[in-house]
Amino acid sequence: MLRLLVAEFGEMPLTKFTVPMVVEYRNKVKARASNVAANRHLAFLRSMFYKAIEWGKLNGENPAARIKLERENNHRLRFLSELEINRLLPHCHPRILPVVVCAILTGMRMSEILRLLWENVDLEHGIIYVLDSKSGKPREIPIAAKLDSILRSLGPKLRGSVFEMPEITLRRRFPEALRAAGVSDFRFHDLRHTFASHYIMQTGDLPALQKLLGHSTPAMTQRYAHLAESHLRAGIERLDASMDTFWTLDPSSLPEHKQ
Repeated sequence: MLRLLVAEFGEMPLTKFTVPMVVEYRNKVKARASNVAANRHLAFLRSMFYKAIEWGKLNGENPAARIKLERENNHRLRFLSELEINRLLPHCHPRILPVVVCAILTGMRMSEILRLLWENVDLEHGIIYVLDSKSGKPREIPIAAKLDSILRSLGPKLRGSVFEMPEITLRRRFPEALRAAGVSDFRFHDLRHTFASHYIMQTGDLPALQKLLGHSTPAMTQRYAHLAESHLRAGIERLDASMDTFWTLDPSSLPEHKQ
């Protein structure tokens, strides 16, 4: 967050900040990320100005004090369809493509991906160890074959950052790829939803998904439960088909046919 603020305002004196400037910055964050992110940045600025006033570094009103927070939708579930994935990947700049693929195939958060170290990638056994997670609990994620190929093209190295990319580069290049691919109403965090949604549609395994995403409670993973319906229906259809080899019940023998 601090890096983005510095990139936007540089060494601008606190006395030069105005309400419209803060609103414009909040709107930029909202456009490229989410209402939640915009609110966090606004809260940070508001706190910064209050501290400056408290310490005698700023006279007058806090320019962020009266700006209203955006309404937050914590139940958003936007994910890429297979068609959208196929449209997006070719438009990703080579610099960010490995990061985007990693997000789609692991469900890792942006911060977890950008902080990933080679020391925590075991290509021999096909496991990524996420040690620096939001929940504070480490987890293991199996490496899919497509991701394995990309990781090997980047290294591997004994130590150091896997992707070697500043966040500002990803935040600039990813929206460019979305626009070029014609993908709208999408943010980087939705790649995590993309992984989770496709995983649950293929497996229907909510407990496993909870472990992969690092959710502390099953309730957090439950938002994807409705997507398991197609998997469950397919399972019933496979069960029904498997019984054809021994199923001998004649519908005409049912009581309703004897009346």
